[in-house]
Amino acid sequence: MSNIKTPKRMASFERMIESDFLSKILNRFTDQNFVPTYKDYLELNQSMYTGDEAMDQLMVWVMTNPRIHRQYFETALYQGLEHLPHTIPELENFFKLVETPPEWLDPQQIQTAIQFSHRLGANSTFVLRDLALMTGYQYPGFNQPLILTGALKQYAGKRLAETHKWWLDITKEHGFDRFNDGFTSTIFVRFIHALVRYQLKKSNDWDWDIWGMPINQYDQAMTNIAFSGVLLLGLRGIGIFPNKTEVNAMLHFWKYAGWLMGVEEKWLIEKESEGWKLLQWMNYAHPTTDESSRALAISLSKEPFEREYKYFNTLQQKKAYQNHLHMTQFFLGRKKMRNLGLKPRTLAWYPLYLMAKNSVIYTSAKGFKPLDRYLQKRGRAQQEFALELYKNAGKQLASMHR
Repeated sequence: MSNIKTPKRMASFERMIESDFLSKILNRFTDQNFVPTYKDYLELNQSMYTGDEAMDQLMVWVMTNPRIHRQYFETALYQGLEHLPHTIPELENFFKLVETPPEWLDPQQIQTAIQFSHRLGANSTFVLRDLALMTGYQYPGFNQPLILTGALKQYAGKRLAETHKWWLDITKEHGFDRFNDGFTSTIFVRFIHALVRYQLKKSNDWDWDIWGMPINQYDQAMTNIAFSGVLLLGLRGIGIFPNKTEVNAMLHFWKYAGWLMGVEEKWLIEKESEGWKLLQWMNYAHPTTDESSRALAISLSKEPFEREYKYFNTLQQKKAYQNHLHMTQFFLGRKKMRNLGLKPRTLAWYPLYLMAKNSVIYTSAKGFKPLDRYLQKRGRAQQEFALELYKNAGKQLASMHR
């Protein structure tokens, strides 16, 4: 055991199997083994040294002639291989891989997940921003690529707009069709991840002994779970209770999104309990909250002041700022708020209001189709409007489309 190469960020096997109270409870009452076996430990360890083999190989070819080869890649991505000036085996091999859907892909479940996502409206933004993203900032391993690529210095609104734009793209109707925005955006993000890995692997500033591979398999898998398992948990906390069909569809949707992003299938979940297990193991795969955590959390908390509302701009900025802090405290608790450098609120009332409102509206919609259709239409409009709020910070968004 002592001869195994392990990043310093990761706890020892002995510490992991000691487990904590929550792991023992979940181990008893779910179908997952929250106490890892030695095989689990080895796979987790290996995932931290593993990137995205297919895209990383393609990136090596791209960087032999960056300007021309990137143009060829973008031509293949946005227009198709037939528009290249000549046959390029490296691009043909990669696009054959991503254009061939996995055997398990179920288009009906993808469609169900898209409709469910639309119905969530602004609720999805609250959960993904104030629970998933703030939780992720507590784990410094996720933050390191942002620090070393300079992204930490960007406005929070710009980072948020980039992620939200991608989320909107993949949740469009037929978004994953070959030349539609969801497919091309995901492959483009995958390309950027590989570019960051390529650059950081050559950088003296990246500490392999501590962090392992930049944007590695485990960290990517946990990001994927943030959009699926964490979202589902957060929705229940604010009064939205998806049925079994909706839960399965959301997990299936994000399994395919993760596959397209380059996450290995063994790290893509099919059951919520699998996600809970990997989330619990995350406590052993990252050091404690540090200055990067606090810098990102404080920056995100102030993001509402970067927004531009059409009416009563200052008032609405202040209201959004308070509402999001209320939501963060509700999801994370006062102690973790302080650890992130955020001042707890005296009375975090907004989540209670949201919970009551959602409980009435979404429960009623299950038995009243017109309301259900309204939620879907209105919800998508709210999600699209959210991007407009970041328009100043997002003016220089990286081009994901042609």
